[in-house]
Amino acid sequence: MRSDTRIPLLILVCLGLGPPATPAQRQGEILDRQGSSPKAADAGNTSQGMQTPVLGFVSTGAQLRPLLGIPGASAVGEPFALPAGVMGVHFEPHQNYALLSPTTGGGFIGLMTFQEEGEGAVISICGAISQPDIVAFSPSGAVAVLYSNKEERLQVISGLPNSPELARTIPANDLPDEPRFLAIADDGVTLLEGTVQNAVYLLPQVGSPRFIHSLGDLQGMAFVPRTSDVAVFDREAGAAFLLQDVTGASSYVPLAEGLTGLGGTVFLETSSASTVIASTASSSLWQINLQSLNLENIHLPGMPQMLEPLRTSGDYLLFYRSGLPAWILDSNGGVGVVSLVPASTPPRMHPRPIPLAGSLGNANEQPDLVGRPDLAAGCADVATPPKPPKPLSRPEPLPPRTY
Repeated sequence: MRSDTRIPLLILVCLGLGPPATPAQRQGEILDRQGSSPKAADAGNTSQGMQTPVLGFVSTGAQLRPLLGIPGASAVGEPFALPAGVMGVHFEPHQNYALLSPTTGGGFIGLMTFQEEGEGAVISICGAISQPDIVAFSPSGAVAVLYSNKEERLQVISGLPNSPELARTIPANDLPDEPRFLAIADDGVTLLEGTVQNAVYLLPQVGSPRFIHSLGDLQGMAFVPRTSDVAVFDREAGAAFLLQDVTGASSYVPLAEGLTGLGGTVFLETSSASTVIASTASSSLWQINLQSLNLENIHLPGMPQMLEPLRTSGDYLLFYRSGLPAWILDSNGGVGVVSLVPASTPPRMHPRPIPLAGSLGNANEQPDLVGRPDLAAGCADVATPPKPPKPLSRPEPLPPRTY
């Protein structure tokens, strides 16, 4: 079933405004889903037992800014500085931590956690790829897979964020082809490569890569949480489909057809409830319900620049640019809703720098992720033997689509 929905956009002028009688309920739902106490936006609220949820974070070059509130009633918070020498920020799907890529010239990839009071310490993961071309996370965020053309290797890092371990290293010569996409399941073992030649391979721990499927123009793939099922988008066919049980018989289930006009960079994200597809060249966003297979076309106020998962499953950041309203998609509740976040104010730099774990340093000195002599003091050594993988626990399979 396909529906064409034009979503009314809500422009809110202050934090805390929202549909009558529902913000408190929605805030409670957000807190329950996040499973942790978010940073309070205003210390004065704590005396009344009120906290402002943190929807997530957005990278603005050398800074991060929090998105405070709930979808439909949110605002952009004050920025805080990243360590010097950071080239890229890779948020895990629930934005409890981020991997930081250093600039060219040395250093290992960094890991920054987000604590209850805001940003946490930054550590460097020794032995990890420093400048990955591809970074992908498991749906839970406990595992990351990195690939570097320059370093000619693929790495799987498990135990994130508290106990990172180097679980696997695959030389580029052992891969079936150059990777375009990577995806890893929540078991930390089931690893897929989508190649530049539009083929999907399973990369088992033992043995040779196994061919799974071939496409006309592979433009995204992502595992469904807690399963070995992966959602895939073929731009040439204008179709999305599900590869079920990729470690076993691997059946093919069509999800949606007629997804045309998605030029430019394509984004694909999957939660337990739905798969969302968008592109930088289209103002249409497609949401597919994974149970009913209902297809919804959501019209956006313009072209999105990202599809960044936020801290609550099913919430995504679509657009952020300083001085302009941000766009947030809430795909929970069956019908996707897009809301606008008021334009951010000129940044006022966060008064305290981010510390390097294990390093005292100068309290007034901006920490440097690259080339700092005491960086090893905050280095998490991942060159340890991997733990035995946990068996994959799968829910009931999705029903096949009939025509």
